[in-house]
Amino acid sequence: MYKKGLLFFLGSILFTLVNAQQSKDVLFTIDESPVYISEFKRVYLKNIDLVKDKSQKNIDEYLNLFINYKLKLKEAKHLGLDKKQAYLEELEGYRKQLAKGYLTDTRTSDALIRQAYDRSLEQVNASHILIMVKPNASAKDTIAAYQKIIEARNKVVNGEPFDVVAKAYSQDPSVAKNNGNLGWFSAFRMVYPFEEAAYETKVGEISEPFRTQFGYHVVKVNGREKKLGEVTVAHIMVAINDNRTSEEAKKRIKEINQQLQQGVSFASLAKQYSDDPSTAIEGGKIRRFGQGALNSEKFEKTAFALEKKGEISAPIQTKYGWHIIQLIEKHPLKSFEEQKNELTKKVKRDSRSKLVTTSFLNSLKKKYTITKNEKAVAYFKEILPATFSKEEWNVPEDKNLKKELFSLKKEKYSYKDFAEFLKSNQMRIEGYSDISAFVEEMYTRFESQTLLRYYEEHLEEDNKDFANVIGEYRDGLLLFDLMESKIWNVSKTDSIGLKKYYEVQKDKYTQNEAYKVLKASSSKQEAISKVEKLLKKKKSIKEIKNEVNKGDIALVLFSEEELAKGDAILPKNFSAEKGKIVFLEEENFKTLIMVKEILPSRIKTFEETKGEVINDFQESIENKWLDHLRVKYPVKVNEKTLKKAKKELSI
Repeated sequence: MYKKGLLFFLGSILFTLVNAQQSKDVLFTIDESPVYISEFKRVYLKNIDLVKDKSQKNIDEYLNLFINYKLKLKEAKHLGLDKKQAYLEELEGYRKQLAKGYLTDTRTSDALIRQAYDRSLEQVNASHILIMVKPNASAKDTIAAYQKIIEARNKVVNGEPFDVVAKAYSQDPSVAKNNGNLGWFSAFRMVYPFEEAAYETKVGEISEPFRTQFGYHVVKVNGREKKLGEVTVAHIMVAINDNRTSEEAKKRIKEINQQLQQGVSFASLAKQYSDDPSTAIEGGKIRRFGQGALNSEKFEKTAFALEKKGEISAPIQTKYGWHIIQLIEKHPLKSFEEQKNELTKKVKRDSRSKLVTTSFLNSLKKKYTITKNEKAVAYFKEILPATFSKEEWNVPEDKNLKKELFSLKKEKYSYKDFAEFLKSNQMRIEGYSDISAFVEEMYTRFESQTLLRYYEEHLEEDNKDFANVIGEYRDGLLLFDLMESKIWNVSKTDSIGLKKYYEVQKDKYTQNEAYKVLKASSSKQEAISKVEKLLKKKKSIKEIKNEVNKGDIALVLFSEEELAKGDAILPKNFSAEKGKIVFLEEENFKTLIMVKEILPSRIKTFEETKGEVINDFQESIENKWLDHLRVKYPVKVNEKTLKKAKKELSI
């Protein structure tokens, strides 16, 4: 999947389908098929800022990549890869997925996303009263429910306690336990109409009645407050693993904490002794996070409880081990741009998405000049029998069914099409109060589904952006299949060729000189000096530890590590010598490093460097293959046109 994703990314960056009128200037031909300057200029200007490799910004280099891409596509089509069933199915699957992004009202969606962000910055505490009524209830039941909620609201407005009225009127099953109080919530926690009422009502006030899928509600807002933001912290972790028990980890974190209390820099200790390699290199710094972002509630609570920059927590234990946390900075909530992608997904899943759908359908009705066929609706209300909800209904033989229901450009839909839709949805009538309500709802659904399906099927005709993206994916998918069969699978199956390549090129795959060292660190100069003297006396590490760290006081932290030549921790111009001792000092923290063993530079074994060898082997195969394609499909560059392109594209 990594290769496919990377390939499609590169394909998107480099090559865009061009539907516009092509220029007469041919930049080059492949097997006498022309490629125009306009296409090359378009993709170069569109994507040049996204290209990280400076060599690819060079027009000659960029053109070379462009030609290679076109050669591969030519070969893929020659091999018939664009006719394979698996290819066609995957392309169709992608098309359907991509089309979803175009079946929406962007303006309405953007407004709802922004609103959701604004609301996510705070939380509301609210109580409610619910009078249940089904979405498709009869007019009688709907009016009765509305009158009941009005009655309850009037009692609250006239001074009766909300909780008392809620217990007397509300049909929410939880009212017996919470007296109608729903506690604190923020955006997306409630159905959208409920959220809308809660956020639009002032603290201490009660809303007007409103309807959700559950029935009629009134909401009283009890409070509103800003949400917590994010924090940036650093930590020192001592892991509990196969090599260290919980008690050993606890003892180690205690020793580190003593060093902190003696004034040793937090960052220095984290770099030297934290078992979290991804953060140790940065002095223990963790990327900023908010509530619920980490998989440890205890860690989060401790981090958010720190108040002042530089404040350090007491050691805490999580399921990963022991930690000491230092506050670096507190941040406000994430910006809109940081949250936009996640909010977009939530809006699509949320009930507010119906507003987007409705708005989009209205735009399609306007585009295709569709109006409701009231005569058709009246006709079906009349012909559906009273037994429709009890007995299977068959579409009758009726000349009226040949009438046109509505048309979308050249496609026409008849009364019979709607009759078949009614028959296929006959089981749904149980949720409706009567046949009239059922026909009204089914007509709306049939019209909406038909509009959406027609627009989706004709997207490439109506939307150039969609056509471009589909073109990119179509070519990228072909290229993936081609590369998989011609390059990637070869390196997997040709084990003999792979090892032969390694033998010829193995001087490239070397392990630099490295050193096994002993490290001893302390804020006490006299302690480090004592360690140095004991080492020169050939004392063992155990003996030295017992000598300098007496009782529960850990003056010196010891570790044995392997460092590569040029490692950042080693002094500049470091020359290795067995038994050699060097010193590092950062702020008031001094570290002694003694070289115990020198591991000379060597050629890595095949197994050690297999991944790198495979990549190089694939590149070698691809370069030879491209040379073959240039012979098979001769490439002729129009130098005059290329010169013109360079002049126009020079920045």
